[in-house]
This record gives sequence, structure tokens and C-alpha cells, in this order.
Amino acid sequence: MFSVAVVATTGERFSGFAPYVASVNDAGVVAFQAALRVGGSGVFAGVGGEVEEVVERALHAGVTSHPDLNDARDTSFYGELPGGGQGAFLHRDGRLQVVADTCGAFASIGPLGPTMNEAGTVAFRANSADRVSGIFAGDGAAVTTVADTTGPWSRFHGLPVITGDDTVVFRADCGDGVQGIYAGRGGSIRTVAETRDRFESLGLFPSANERGTVAFAATLRGGGAGIFTDDDGRITRITEMEGAFEAYRGAVITNAGAVVMIATPRGGSIGLFDGPDPEADRILALGDSLLDSTVEDFAANPVSVNASGQVAIRASLADGRQVIVRADPAR
Repeated sequence: MFSVAVVATTGERFSGFAPYVASVNDAGVVAFQAALRVGGSGVFAGVGGEVEEVVERALHAGVTSHPDLNDARDTSFYGELPGGGQGAFLHRDGRLQVVADTCGAFASIGPLGPTMNEAGTVAFRANSADRVSGIFAGDGAAVTTVADTTGPWSRFHGLPVITGDDTVVFRADCGDGVQGIYAGRGGSIRTVAETRDRFESLGLFPSANERGTVAFAATLRGGGAGIFTDDDGRITRITEMEGAFEAYRGAVITNAGAVVMIATPRGGSIGLFDGPDPEADRILALGDSLLDSTVEDFAANPVSVNASGQVAIRASLADGRQVIVRADPAR
């Protein structure tokens, strides 16, 4: 069972957190984007109690993604440049670095948001001026192309997720209509899964932990759906074929190897679950009671869990409030 720590709510200071998710590092610090009542937006962090502004707003013109946060409290995010244009930023050692921007080869940065590893390398999506979309990685000194649409891929989805050895896991569609999940590093690409023989469709948001284990949702050509993991080319189904869930939207894997599912129980509402029992393993779902109201919407993605299984969640409540909470597993 999980307990909930409230990190931030809309009110006098914050006017909104949507549509972005929150991230959490292994120390339990939750980072999130927030729009302010006085105008503008910024990157903030907290553990429940006082909320800290992580990046001085004078250094950027706005935040346009979730922030990702590593254990050194380096922070990466997409944002607007003070002089105009977009950038992928890395805040490290009290200094804001531009990893990539639209002042050069890129026409746009994003969408959605970046991920980063413990070394501070940032994986991000961007589009070039000649309409090439791609997956890239950078550390503030150099940018490397992982994959782009000059190759076999026609479109990218979700977040590129970077692991401890700088491998970047991404979801893409091929020009022949095949959906795939791939892992790129050092100029080589490994296929994790494709919709050829076994899989009918693949979820848009695969995740990967620091060791490189990949978790993803998929439907099967023979019928049914589930959550799968890939470990060095060995794909394992971790959900039961005729279990308690009727649909799976995504899976988030922790550095310890545990998997949090975004799934819908049979006859129930979509939610976050850390096991096969919709009641005992329930973290949060639509319709749940929260802070004297009811959950109407929630969001989490691969940056939203840490090694100990804590989950950072952005939720909208029936009374109009938006909240950032951290769900903590029972010890």
C-alpha cells in the first residue's frame, strides 16, 4: 500500500501544473513545472513542505516541459530563450547551460520533455530546419544524433530515455508502417521490439532504468495485451495473459527493476499499479479520493519513479485544484 505526500497544490502561488508530469530522484525530491499566479513559469522542487525554485526565472523565458532530476540534483528541461527561440537546458552546479537551441541547426525542440542520466547527459527530441525529426543526446558541450528521419524511421513518439551508459531507448515508426522500440548508442542501433511476428502494437512510452532494462506495453498478434521487459535481448512478459487487467497503456521501470503499470482493471478505471492485484497494488486511479476531493485526471511517465518505488504524480481534482504528490510504498 502507498501513502501520499503532498508536494504542491494550485492556490496563491501556483496557477497550474498541466500538462506536464513531475519527476523524482532517488532521494525522494520531486521536481515539476509550474505556472505562477504572478505570470511566467518555472522549475520547482520539494519533498512536502516548502517548495524551492530550482532555476532562476531570469535565466529563461519560460518552461515548456517537465524537468528531469538526477541524484546530484542536476535538472534538465525544455524552455524558451530570453532572446526568443527554444532550448533544451541543463541546470548543473548552479549554472544554466544550453544543451541545444533553435539559434542554430534546430528549428524546434521537443515535444514532451527530456530525460537525463546520473552523469548529466540529456536525451531529447528536436526538429531541424530541413524538416528532419530526430533523437539526440547532449551534455552542454556537444550534441550527438542518436536517430533521425533520414534513416528507416518516419516518426518518433514519447520520450527518449537515456541509461547509465548513454544508451538512448526510443519509440519510433518505420517507413513501412512497422512500430518499434530501439536502443541507440555510439552510432549503433539495437532493436528491442517490433510489430512483425509477435506484437500487434507497442505503447508510445517505453521506459528504461540505469542498467538498460526496458519496460513497455504491447498488444499481441494472437490477441491479448501485457507489460513486457527486455534485458539484453531477452523479452519477458511480466503480466498474466488472463489477469485482472483488461488494458495496458504503459510501464515505468525503476533502477531496482520494479515495474509500475499504467493499466485498466477489468470493469475499473485506469490507474497506476505496482503489481497484479488492482486493489492491493493500487497506487492511484481515476475516481479515487484525494485531499478531500476526487481524482479526475493524472499523469506520470518514465521520469516519475525512483529506485525505491516512489512515484511522482500530477493530478487534477474534481474541485478544480491541481496537485503534485509523491506516492510512497509501505516500508
